[in-house]
Parts: sequence; structure tokens; C-alpha cells
Amino acid sequence: MRKVSKGLLLIAIASVFLQTQAQGKHLIHVDSNRATAQKTALLIMNGFGGSKAACKAQMAFWSGQDMDVFIPEVLLRPSLKVSSEAMDAFLESNRLENYKEVKVICYIAGAYLLHTHLVTHKLPNITSIVYDRSPTQERAPRAVIQKAPLLGKLSKGRVLEDLSIVEWPDPPNDPAISTGLMIENRATSLMRFLEDECMAMGPLDFEWRSIDPDADDAFHVALDHDMMYRRWDLLGAAVLQFFQTGTFPAELSRECLTENPFDKTMTIP
Repeated sequence: MRKVSKGLLLIAIASVFLQTQAQGKHLIHVDSNRATAQKTALLIMNGFGGSKAACKAQMAFWSGQDMDVFIPEVLLRPSLKVSSEAMDAFLESNRLENYKEVKVICYIAGAYLLHTHLVTHKLPNITSIVYDRSPTQERAPRAVIQKAPLLGKLSKGRVLEDLSIVEWPDPPNDPAISTGLMIENRATSLMRFLEDECMAMGPLDFEWRSIDPDADDAFHVALDHDMMYRRWDLLGAAVLQFFQTGTFPAELSRECLTENPFDKTMTIP
């Protein structure tokens, strides 16, 4: 009876936190009154948290920041290979290399697709990349596949399993690109459920220079992964400043905000 109850609990939790995402459409905002060569493009590379509501929140903020905004829907269920091909096709179609400069916001799986693209394609006008980093959430693909492989594949497709085992390409190594990190300090409900699997992979390291020794600046925030797609009231000004200056606001913490990222009572700003 206990095994049945645990199985039902797992299914219930998976239905909430691993909801199947229907393939959506690319979201694009372009100011057609200005020449492309005079404008800045913002490329937002989403991961599994890029739901319709999340993309809507992203576009609501960033479309008002004097940039053309591109949010591709390229993380696709069949595989990472298919996703990378979709990424290549999107950038080929939208010709971001024709812009004066390109700024990028990357979530976890989105960073894989961007880095893979840049291995074989040039985008020399990238000037800034801000990464959303999460020592807990970055273990989600492996943790889900270990705990509930069938549910993981049913909810996200083969691409989730691919991400759990793939060797990640190196980020672009170009001194002309300013690199910033937004580091989540709060685990999602999914990762609290998968805490044992997560911690079995080894200690969590929230030191930003360990996360990316080549980053120019970073800040810690008491948000979880899902919130990082929507809370532009909290994140927007910091990212804008980084795009302009290569540094985040001085008042933001460069140190981890908690000893326990799985503590659900952590205050949400």
C-alpha cells in the first residue's frame, strides 16, 4: 500500500511540476522605423521554464527597453539535435549579425543551444551575455531521469534525457563579450522534491567565481528558477545596467543569501 501511495504522490507532483509544454511560436518585437544597423537586438534563450506566461512576462518588460527582442521557441521535445537545428534556422532567418550589437539573456538549456550554435557559427556583434545560473536547477535533468525517467520523457520528451547526459560546449571565450551571472538561491518545488537525488551528485557551490571563473560580475537573488522568468520588476534594472556598464548594481549581493536553498520558508523579495 505504501508503494502505491508513493507512486501516486510521484505522479501527482510530476503532473504539477513537469507539465507538458506545447510547442509555441517565436516571439519577436521589431521597431521597423529604424535601420537594423543602428539598433540593438536582445536574444532571450529560454529553457524548460519558458512557458507562454513566462515569455509574455519577458516580452512585456523587454519590448519597452529600446531593443528589438527575439525569444525563439527552439527547445523541442524530439532531441537536442532537433533543437540545435531549430536554433540554427531561427538565427539564419532573423540575421542578428546585421544589428549594431546583440545582447543575450540565457537560461540553462538555452545556454546549451547558444553555445552549440556558436561552435560552428559566428555572431561577432554579441557584446553582453547574462546567464541565469542555479546550482540546484542545473541538476534537474539528471535528477528527474534518475527519479522518474518515464514521467520525465512523457512530459518533456527525449530532449530532457539528452540534457541529462550531454557534454556541454564551452561558452564563448571573447574578451569583447561582457559576461554576467544571476544566481538563484532558492530551489524550486521540483528540486525540493528531488533534494536527495540532487545532493547525491555532490556538494552545491554557490560561489560565483567557481560557477564561472571568466564572468565579469554576478549577483545572488532569493528567487527560484520559475520566478527568474517573470520577476523583471526585481531583475530588469540590474540586467539593463549590466548591458550598459558591464557591472551589476553595487547594492546587490555577491555572496550567497542562504545556507539552505531547499528551505521553502526563505523570504521571497
